[in-house]
Amino acid sequence: MSQGRKWKRRLWRTALAGATLYGVLFWIVPKFFPLPEGLEARAPSGLLFFDRNDRPVRRLLDGDLRADEPAVFAEFPENLLLATLAAEDSRFFSHNGFDFLGTMRAIRDALLHRRFVSGASTISQQTVKLYSPPRERDFATKFIEIFSARKLEMRSDKASILTAYLNALPYGNQFTGARAAARGYFGKPLGDLSLAEAALLAGLPNKPSRLNPWKNPEGARKRQRWVLARMKEEKSIDEAAFAAALREEIQLREGPSQAFHAPHFIELAMARESAAIAAAEERAAPVRTTLDLDLQHFVESTVAVELARLGHQAGEDSDIQAAVVALDNATGDILALSGSRSYFGSSAGQINGAWQPRSPGSALKPFTYALALQRNHTAATILADTPIEYVTSTGAYQPVNFDRRFQGPVSVRHALANSLNVPAVKLLDAIGGPPVLHHCLREDLHFTTLAPAATEYGLGLTLGNAEVRLLELVNGYATLARLGIHRPVRFLRGPDRVASASQEGQVFDPDCAWLIADILSDARARASSFGLHSPLNLPFRVAVKTGTSTDFRGSWTVGYTPDFTVGVWVGRFNNRPLNRVTGAMGAAPIFHQVMVRLHRGREPRWYERPVGAVEATVDRISGKRLPEAITLPGTRLRQEWFVQGRLPAVATEEDYDAESRTRLPSGYANWWRSEANPLREVAALEALPAATALPDFRIVSPLEGTIAFTDPDLPGRGARFPLEIAGSGGEEIEWSSASLAIETEGTRSWLILEPGEHEVAAYDRKSGRRVTARLTVRRL
Repeated sequence: MSQGRKWKRRLWRTALAGATLYGVLFWIVPKFFPLPEGLEARAPSGLLFFDRNDRPVRRLLDGDLRADEPAVFAEFPENLLLATLAAEDSRFFSHNGFDFLGTMRAIRDALLHRRFVSGASTISQQTVKLYSPPRERDFATKFIEIFSARKLEMRSDKASILTAYLNALPYGNQFTGARAAARGYFGKPLGDLSLAEAALLAGLPNKPSRLNPWKNPEGARKRQRWVLARMKEEKSIDEAAFAAALREEIQLREGPSQAFHAPHFIELAMARESAAIAAAEERAAPVRTTLDLDLQHFVESTVAVELARLGHQAGEDSDIQAAVVALDNATGDILALSGSRSYFGSSAGQINGAWQPRSPGSALKPFTYALALQRNHTAATILADTPIEYVTSTGAYQPVNFDRRFQGPVSVRHALANSLNVPAVKLLDAIGGPPVLHHCLREDLHFTTLAPAATEYGLGLTLGNAEVRLLELVNGYATLARLGIHRPVRFLRGPDRVASASQEGQVFDPDCAWLIADILSDARARASSFGLHSPLNLPFRVAVKTGTSTDFRGSWTVGYTPDFTVGVWVGRFNNRPLNRVTGAMGAAPIFHQVMVRLHRGREPRWYERPVGAVEATVDRISGKRLPEAITLPGTRLRQEWFVQGRLPAVATEEDYDAESRTRLPSGYANWWRSEANPLREVAALEALPAATALPDFRIVSPLEGTIAFTDPDLPGRGARFPLEIAGSGGEEIEWSSASLAIETEGTRSWLILEPGEHEVAAYDRKSGRRVTARLTVRRL
């Protein structure tokens, strides 16, 4: 055999071996490398959330990145395609998944530097990487990406690969995909991008954080010029287009503009409805939420405007925050939920104030009154707003009102409407104490933040000394709005929603819930505390209650109509007190505007009167109905509603003295002697039996052993504590204290409270008698 023939045979064998190796590497080996899950040459859809009107709220991709609806290949302008190819893979349409020359260069550099210093990855390889979980950047990863890219090329055409690539590229500032980047940076669709803008976008994925055009415009511009030069080098553009693009002044939008709606709502929905959302994601189906995007935007803008006003009016810092929840009563749907004044633009804005536990102050009182109405109390039942002291395991507890004054006999309607503290505490004690209210809040209304034992709070529970979540409190009020029917709140609509039937049920009697709504919507009943022109008074009837946390740390307003319930909290996430901002001043203006917006374009309605409800005339002081034989002036009478046949007793002649004054029980004796008593002309105190006559001379305010807590609803944090003596009434009193200041105006005196143990003394200059009382002042 000649030498030439041997060489030909050897050459043929080498070619055959090379062809076989090529076939194995290019057509067989790639089949054993799986493609990233969910790729299969299609654009990523991510997890898309819609509002109740099927408008996109948010899209999540890979670690909660923001993305846009995936674009189709026809949407990508030629300038962007050419710029991307010039920047990333100029031979994309001529290779089969990886670039031999680029790959060999990358391997050579890696061997020299013992690490990859240049990628040389093709767009197909980068697409595999974008859709794969993070891997260590080593030789094994490189080979996996090469063969996976080859498999991708075998299964898909170039247009599909390029579409998947451009839809998943990170362009910085959490813009995922070319469409999101075009709208985010330039405020325009893909088709409107100029050559200069397309080149700028094409350069960003190389180092999106470092090339951030908002923070590093010169770096982004330098990269853009490099991309344009590469395009000219590849003859994608001519010299004239190149020069024009260099001269074009890039107009970026001001700051991040990618839609990022209702972040606190979405985060809470993902935590509370994780199973339903996971099921939707598994089916590649969108998640349909209960959110009303228009209302959400209104709430957020209202919060921003009102907090700016409040900051100017009350001299507050910029760290003041607010949270708002709006519910649809019929379904429990969350229509709007804002957790802070700005998710990105305010200090600690990522904290969700709608879910953060806080003390709600007086906003818990309506639940005590609802329970009392179910236990045979009526709206006309008289409560004694008089000094009282409770001895507890932690010491003596003496509740006080807003102004440290006592009003004597008050009706349930008046006490609740004006948010009086002392009657609320006495009422809770009368119906069974803290366990009754604690069970209602924790077990029936499903407030998740309450401690297991009611003893943790004592009678102060009705005054809001427990921490609750705004969302759960609003749903508690929605239970009242549904006339006692409780149902869980809903984040989602459609088949993915998981019903919580175990949380549905009748918590309050419907007739009693109607009475609570009637009281909380009675503007005249609350006028003595809030006036007739406060933000609590809307153009239509609304049941509403305010609350103020201890030391003005939070301002609350929660209320409802038959259709909607709204709750607002205003405060600071660091728990620093506000500057004397009460519920009516801080939260109520936001509540007012949101409630009006909810009823825009619809006829406001109110509850139908319960079957058997009766309106009767009662004596304001005794709460009893008047017989025909007794006539009183109109100022001493009040019309009141009664349900379920629970009418008060009819007054008799024994209930009045010879001058037609209403007799008061002897339990009012101490209050009757005080200067706070305005009823001397229309009421008379029953004579005390001799055996129960009061001591001639003793301090009744503060009582011995009193523990005084600063009340959030009191001016000056409740620092002025009234001093009162019980005696014959003819004493000339001189007050003194070694540790506390005393203020005197005319015949009245007040202690100026400071934390600590104190003693106060009363000296009668006439008789020379002297008595003392000890008290403890605590800061809550």
